[in-house]
Amino acid sequence: PPLFYTLRQIDGALVFVEMGQSSSQLLKAVEENKLSEINLDGYAASEKKVRKLSTALRSNSTVQQLSLQSCGITATGVEQLSYALCNTAITCNIRRLNLSGNANIGVAGATTIAEILDGNRVLEHLLLNNCELGDDGVEPIARALCRNRTLLNLELGTNSLTNVSAQYLADVLQTNFRLEGLSLWQNEITGSGAQTLAEGLQANKSLLWLGLGSNQIGAEGAWALAESLRSNSSILWLGLGGNELGDKGALHLAGLLQGNQCGLQSIGLGGNDIHDEGAIHLAKALLANTQLRSLGLGGNQIGDEGGKEIADMLKYNQTLSKLLLSSNMLGDSAVTFMADNLAVNTGLELLLLADNPFGDEGGEHLSIVLCNSNRTLQVLDVHGTNMSREGEKAIVQDLQKYSCLKKLGSSLGAANNTLPRTTEMEGMVLKQARQRQEQKFFQQAETQSNPAALY
Repeated sequence: PPLFYTLRQIDGALVFVEMGQSSSQLLKAVEENKLSEINLDGYAASEKKVRKLSTALRSNSTVQQLSLQSCGITATGVEQLSYALCNTAITCNIRRLNLSGNANIGVAGATTIAEILDGNRVLEHLLLNNCELGDDGVEPIARALCRNRTLLNLELGTNSLTNVSAQYLADVLQTNFRLEGLSLWQNEITGSGAQTLAEGLQANKSLLWLGLGSNQIGAEGAWALAESLRSNSSILWLGLGGNELGDKGALHLAGLLQGNQCGLQSIGLGGNDIHDEGAIHLAKALLANTQLRSLGLGGNQIGDEGGKEIADMLKYNQTLSKLLLSSNMLGDSAVTFMADNLAVNTGLELLLLADNPFGDEGGEHLSIVLCNSNRTLQVLDVHGTNMSREGEKAIVQDLQKYSCLKKLGSSLGAANNTLPRTTEMEGMVLKQARQRQEQKFFQQAETQSNPAALY
């Protein structure tokens, strides 16, 4: 099929310009200030075309979002864009720039991006995931951010960053009090690097979310972050999925969550080899916690013992609204106990139980409670469990008729109110939380386009 430019006009209408035949229409629309967003993701943009686009943007004041993800942009292409983006005498008004997936940007392109950050006074969101920046590329960007007072969110996922970059960014956190979000998903940061970032956070009160999923911070890094966040109440979202935290790391974070010692509203701990022991620590910590809204524990090793403690917590905690437990080891006894406590819980709105080994007994008990007692839960996913097809079909039919669920995920296909597969659903939750795109839950903590992985 042909590739298309996607153009969004200010009045909301969409214009599609076929690639290679009508690109002049794009440039004309930009020059005439008819667009608020340009999305060229996945389109091979030559340096010549980037230069023409940059020239058109120099006189444009309406385009606020420019996405050039996976377009083959090179360091030269970034330089072409800089002519529009870092000249204060030009009217360019781009607030969100996505250059993710352009591996040829590299260190040379990072140096130009630093110049853009020095000269630009309107850019607020910068996505640079998978751009082969490395530590050498992050260094000039970090130096520029120590001076920049405009950027709100920066994404640097999948860039082979080590603890060296963690030090550069810790320096940013100690001097830049404008930045609100930082994603370092899928890099090579260890416990030592997490400790360095934690030290930077002690002096920072502006950062609202930090995505560190798919690194190697371990229990040591979890401890350092927990200690730092005791004196930092500004962080609302923390993504630590896929970091080999184990039960010891869960214990450190449970100590942070106990007694509202921080401002965290959402924490992602999926894919961290957390067993019953770690789950019990977290559940007990949340008995009196009135801050946390979302808890992600998918892709761990939590069994019935830990599941029951989490279920018991729901009897007392009426604040938690999202609980992600997909791909664990919850059996009938844990799910039955959870259902009993949902009968008195009025806070939980989303519960993901997909890919757990409970069967008809647990599913039926859950259905009875949701059809008769609980009127709060809105989203439930039971896809990929050990329920029989007949049992799951009966439960789904009852839930669709008698429960207050708005979304229901099952293994029965596209029935009414059926959710996407669990991995997609968990991404959807994160997108709503941070308005950013997420991918697989327990395989990726945060995607290049959002930390916001509640993994």
